[in-house]
Amino acid sequence: MKNRFVVFLCAMWGSVNAQTTLVQLHPDGVETNEPCIAIDPNYPGTQILGSNNNLFFISNDGGLSWTPKQLSPKEGFYGDPVVYINRWGTHYICHLAQNKTEKWPEQFDRIVFERSIDGGANFSSVGVGFTEGKVQDKPWIFVDEGKQSKFRDRVYLSWTEFDKYGSKNPLDSSRIRVSFSTDEGATFSEPVVISDTSGDATDDDKTLEGATLAAGKNGELYAVWAGNDFIWFDQSLDGGKTWGTDKKIATQVGGWNQQVAGLYRANSMPFVKCDNNGKIYVVYSDVRNGDHDVYYLYSKDKGATWMGPIRVNNDPLKNGKDQYMPNIAVDRKKNKVYVLFYDRRNSENNKFTDVYACELKGMKPGVNARITNESFCVPSSKIFFGDYISIAAAKNEVRRAFTTYEVEKQIPTVQVALLQGKQLQKWKSNEKPNYIQLVQDIDSNMVYLHFNVNGAKSCSVELTRGNQLYYKQLFDPLTANENEVALPVSRFTSGVYKLTLSFKGHKVEKDVFIERR
Repeated sequence: MKNRFVVFLCAMWGSVNAQTTLVQLHPDGVETNEPCIAIDPNYPGTQILGSNNNLFFISNDGGLSWTPKQLSPKEGFYGDPVVYINRWGTHYICHLAQNKTEKWPEQFDRIVFERSIDGGANFSSVGVGFTEGKVQDKPWIFVDEGKQSKFRDRVYLSWTEFDKYGSKNPLDSSRIRVSFSTDEGATFSEPVVISDTSGDATDDDKTLEGATLAAGKNGELYAVWAGNDFIWFDQSLDGGKTWGTDKKIATQVGGWNQQVAGLYRANSMPFVKCDNNGKIYVVYSDVRNGDHDVYYLYSKDKGATWMGPIRVNNDPLKNGKDQYMPNIAVDRKKNKVYVLFYDRRNSENNKFTDVYACELKGMKPGVNARITNESFCVPSSKIFFGDYISIAAAKNEVRRAFTTYEVEKQIPTVQVALLQGKQLQKWKSNEKPNYIQLVQDIDSNMVYLHFNVNGAKSCSVELTRGNQLYYKQLFDPLTANENEVALPVSRFTSGVYKLTLSFKGHKVEKDVFIERR
């Protein structure tokens, strides 16, 4: 019999959030995580999305439907996919290699860069950064498309090189490398090491990881990364050939390898973007206030000085609710800056997760907008959820791709939120659909009830099996729309239960399964 991880009910009564359209990548569900999404800057209806491990999706209707394909470059495809569409409509994707002559992790012997000039029908690939005996990890793409830049259309790759991945030997280290292409990714320059100091090779907080790039108006190239409990910054004025002296622009309390309850891994590596005025934004998260919060740094003078960290999430400080794994995008047409992150402010036990978005306006974060219509919960910390969330923006169209959990199939999967930037700028807190969820958490051996009831002064919840009542609770008065209850699994026997939510004359029933271990 298949091992059952989850007991879950999601029953809704009422209207959904009219401001957000949520789309599954595949109507039957597909097991994947770690999405990266891109929008064609000239034709926003064309969008692409990469996700673990070698799944590539294309949409030609603005994200309402997606066509999947599997990529199989000669260098192999393992994970960490990053996508981009340049101003000519060329599709890019970079990822880890999977050298079939080597074992894990030595098989990550280069970064693989693929491109398509026919709308994603066919891809060609090239390996970048091969160094005998080294491991190449966590790549990212940046394309300088600034109209005033003397390096316009240059394609950049940034990533981490390990002497020996996962090694605790102090003689093994990690470093940040950068390479560029002047021919739309057909060939790449010899990589240069841009980090002045090294990290260790353990793939943990002391390792240099998560390098991303952005460019100012005249092609000033900026790089940020995390490691040794700091956020680092460097710059190049000659298109990535030579680099300056690394600067520590923030302390990252707790490091980038963050311990978020219930997740297998929750990396918070920094992302950097420049707006059309050359102002630099860097987002990340840390635990300086006891729980995970999202922050950004802001520079108006090309990185000479920095303001912040500025807290993005606006829930009460030190409330024990986690916000983590942020990402950032700039709509160059509208010159708008957007942040996306996972958020647990609506979960009493810090277990259920939502996705929130926010516009940044200089030193002032905008409205925190809840994108998800209902919270979700990962039932076991053994389930890999991916290392990043993704957001893209072009011509006032904003797309947000994030990992959620498919209850019926018991798999992590990806959803895409379709939104226009002007909706976020005028966001009002819509009523969420009335729903109830029940999740059996394997790590804590608890059953969690999470429910939302709009406009009701009271409600009741029951769990019955046959004629036996196992749980009943009247919530009168309801002090909040969103509520949560934790119950020990030991009070139940294994089997199917009927879960009933009653409110305002309505009754919603669903069969759920609980497994006592």
